[in-house]
Amino acid sequence: MSDLESEVKIDSYKELINKFKKLDVITKELTLFDVGTRGHFENPTTELLSFFLDSKKEHGLGHCFLNGLQDVLEEKGILAGLGSLQSVETEVVTAKGNRIDLVLETDQAVIVVECKIYHEQNNPFDDYSSYGEQRIKDRKKDSEQEQKLVKLVLCLNGEISNVLKSNDSEPNGWYGLSYQELAKSIETQLSKALLENPYNKWGLFAREFLLHLKELNKMGSINNSEIDFLTENFKAFTELSAYIYEDLMPKIGEKIETDLNNSGLANFECKQKPGKWRGYEPIRRFSNKRWTTQSDITLRLRTSNTSISSQILIYIDKQTDEIVNEFKSSLSEQYLSTSEKPWFELNNTFWGISWEFNYFNIDEASEKIVELMKCLNDLELNHRQPILV
Repeated sequence: MSDLESEVKIDSYKELINKFKKLDVITKELTLFDVGTRGHFENPTTELLSFFLDSKKEHGLGHCFLNGLQDVLEEKGILAGLGSLQSVETEVVTAKGNRIDLVLETDQAVIVVECKIYHEQNNPFDDYSSYGEQRIKDRKKDSEQEQKLVKLVLCLNGEISNVLKSNDSEPNGWYGLSYQELAKSIETQLSKALLENPYNKWGLFAREFLLHLKELNKMGSINNSEIDFLTENFKAFTELSAYIYEDLMPKIGEKIETDLNNSGLANFECKQKPGKWRGYEPIRRFSNKRWTTQSDITLRLRTSNTSISSQILIYIDKQTDEIVNEFKSSLSEQYLSTSEKPWFELNNTFWGISWEFNYFNIDEASEKIVELMKCLNDLELNHRQPILV
């Protein structure tokens, strides 16, 4: 590719990036529950909801979650009042062996709740209804208090499927409630509870959980402008990706490899390995073909608040205290004082150390890698115990 062709390509890529910056992308705010890989699944969501609904639990937030539920049921005309809470149960087994996600019982109602996030509403709802009806009959033997059966589907859009309607429009005793509706109603009650006890640690978790519930309906959301962007620019994006990972990064690697091989390092023949971290961050690993370990120096390019940042990392394989101390003694004070805190990986097999830069300059990065490689190459060739055969 000629220099003129390269300039034309780069200009088109810049135009593509500018288009992306203008795109109205739907995003959701990160919460504590997004950190784990299962935060959006139905089971943990149900368990957390049951924990906060039960005033007897350790959270010390009283009835604020239950009151929030009562408020939204009243607002939607489903139930006028809940009364006093008797129990909160999850994974309740019916006579037929089916499991109901959540059952709340008060002196005035039995509330059967099916929680849905991604799955279709195709559960054995008739069995759930029978369970609720029988539970009310059994309780009536011991109490004259009349209980009402309330059947809810807690889902993203707050709508029940046609399966739960007696015809195309009328609900068959089931009501839909969205996570966002429930969370907003509870927030009002939670704010009151925290005014009385502002230092309750569970208040933070409760707020995060409610934010998590409110953001659930954004999962998988997409607007027409995003679809248009995909269809109009997918080819250009794949070309841009190929340019970065298959053209530009190899050139960066070749530049550094050449500098390493021409640096006068003893018994050095550069070994280079490409890679990608976090799905999109390009890396380049450099080592010596003569080493008997998997130690290397890694160059990593990262996004930053401005445009790009870079990181140089050293991994020492088969590390020991003696090996690490030997390596650290070979580093200049400048490198020791500017490094990030060292760490261990893979059951302490590797020792790592890194340096962060809020920019990327290829000449400067190559120079630093050459300087650091002198220390690492000396360590690997001259300070390793020979392997006894």
